[in-house]
Amino acid sequence: MEINLNINHKIGILGLGVLGSAIAQCFIDKKINIFGFDISSKFYKNLDKNFITILDDISKFYTKCNIVITCLPSEESLLEVTKNLNSKILFIETSTLPLECKKLAKSQLNLKDCKIVDAPLSGNRLAALEGKLSSYLSGMKNDKSIASNVLNIFCHKVTDVGDFGNGIVMKLIGNILNLVHNAVTAEVLTLGMKSGLKPEIIHEAISGTFSSSGVFENRGKLMVDQDFEKEGMNFSTPLKDSKFITELSRSNLVALPIYQVALQYYYSAVANGLGDKDASSIIRILERNTNFRR
Repeated sequence: MEINLNINHKIGILGLGVLGSAIAQCFIDKKINIFGFDISSKFYKNLDKNFITILDDISKFYTKCNIVITCLPSEESLLEVTKNLNSKILFIETSTLPLECKKLAKSQLNLKDCKIVDAPLSGNRLAALEGKLSSYLSGMKNDKSIASNVLNIFCHKVTDVGDFGNGIVMKLIGNILNLVHNAVTAEVLTLGMKSGLKPEIIHEAISGTFSSSGVFENRGKLMVDQDFEKEGMNFSTPLKDSKFITELSRSNLVALPIYQVALQYYYSAVANGLGDKDASSIIRILERNTNFRR
């Protein structure tokens, strides 16, 4: 994929946590100089400082950049970093946060003559490190054109989904599929194993068929291998997103009974001490519920 990055673009990443630091690594791997800011050094401390300059003051960070990728954990953090600006910046907002929060951030930025696109990401840290994230890009046409070139550095697919805010709606409905596919993958493997099939055979037989899915083939493999320590996605993210999904469904009067039932496995997993494991570990809950031991 050709990346048409203007040499005048000075790119910064605001939020160098689990996902943001992996995105930064993609720039570093391509030897693209960037700036970074985060209140914690936990995840970015091992990044190659030859290609990333870490600023210890957010106001200094803004003066160095004209494009800022925001990868933030909460509504409060986004609203905090998008107020009281003195620099004209294009924000590429990649966080999974409520639509109303993103609209409020946009209003704050408009007052400062800054621009923003809503471009939430699909994928986890492992996908980010491999440059295999996807982005749902929404906003003004000219802004999306610039943002798309930046997103293509660390995404294998960028989809223009229209007006600002459509991106987060697309991300949330995609997350419904992710969670449900993960839950039903655990059900399928547990039923198959308890019926006498080997998990490796189940995974091999279904993968690549019409019945399969990306979640089955990737997270299902973790279930087969009982490999729940990956730097993928633990339960904190889907449980955070569940509040946004429930509110979206409530405001649009769309029932989500299958999603809500699948979500119960996630609550049980956290209650049983699996909160810091990859979400594929919900298979442990099904195995316990059915009194099955491998």
